[in-house]
Amino acid sequence: MFPFLLKRRRYYRFSRTIAGAIQRRIVRVASVLALVFLVHALAMMAFEGLAFEDALWLTLTTATTVGYGDYSAETALGRWTTTLCLYMFGIYLLAQVASDLIDFRVLSRERRRRGEHRWSNMKHHLLIINVPANDTDRYLERFVRHVRETPSLGDVPIQILTDRFPNGLPNMLVEQGVTHFTGVAESTENLMTANAAFAAQIVVIANDASDTRSDAYTFDILSRIQSVCKSLDTVMPTIVAESVDDVNRKRMLEAGASTVVRPVRAYPEFMVRSLAEPGTEKVIENLFTHDSDRLVRFDAPFDRLKWGDVIVGIFPSGVGVHMGFFAGKHMDTNPSPSAICT
Repeated sequence: MFPFLLKRRRYYRFSRTIAGAIQRRIVRVASVLALVFLVHALAMMAFEGLAFEDALWLTLTTATTVGYGDYSAETALGRWTTTLCLYMFGIYLLAQVASDLIDFRVLSRERRRRGEHRWSNMKHHLLIINVPANDTDRYLERFVRHVRETPSLGDVPIQILTDRFPNGLPNMLVEQGVTHFTGVAESTENLMTANAAFAAQIVVIANDASDTRSDAYTFDILSRIQSVCKSLDTVMPTIVAESVDDVNRKRMLEAGASTVVRPVRAYPEFMVRSLAEPGTEKVIENLFTHDSDRLVRFDAPFDRLKWGDVIVGIFPSGVGVHMGFFAGKHMDTNPSPSAICT
């Protein structure tokens, strides 16, 4: 029995600053402290003739060094019991528990800062998987800012799964309530730790926007998310994934992605619009190429016509949807119907 306890103490001696070891020590010391308090309270009932609640009150006020003064040990046995149980053990054990609790909170805060804490209660959140290889901080800051400015997403908790921030997130992201878990996304265990199956929306960012091999990692991540959702019997969240090569879009959709877009690093807001207004990304992407929908400028004179009248007059011709007009050197996009075209 005793050699086993000694071996156990030697084993934990080398991990006493680890959160799990501190938790075990708190439970162990608190249990001994509770036993000491109980013994002292029972002794006060036996030696001093106190009721249990009065005996417990005396025990607590003595151990916490408050010394309220309404009760005290008067018999020799009562005083010796108080000396042994409280002065020699109780006060020390109570201080040890308080010290360990402070250490545990400090260590827990540090683990959260480094992305080592599991946010087990986080559900219906926005999970960002991977981050851009270049200009990471600026991209994420703009992405998160636009999320917070979007009414339908403003209150959604945000978590990032990446190994790029082992020493903590940038202050701006922390101030916006963003959390993260440090680890690679190509791991089923990490996806489960990030509660991917319980997320409301997931964004899978390509590792390298210029390397088609990034699509292989994205496809692997999508497959793992699908497997995790099946194992936990949950509905697949809305997933927006980046595809460097358009050829891989169909495979990603079959793997569980709701929307597949090209990586656009200059405009993080593009990804946010895909989340808030699904389908708008298709319109925007088509405008970038000549073989699909495209923007065309028509030079035509207007003599103080209302924009609404211009639309009614030109739209039936089938030339497209009118998006704005130039007023001198100023471009007025999506003007009101009553705006005057000059």
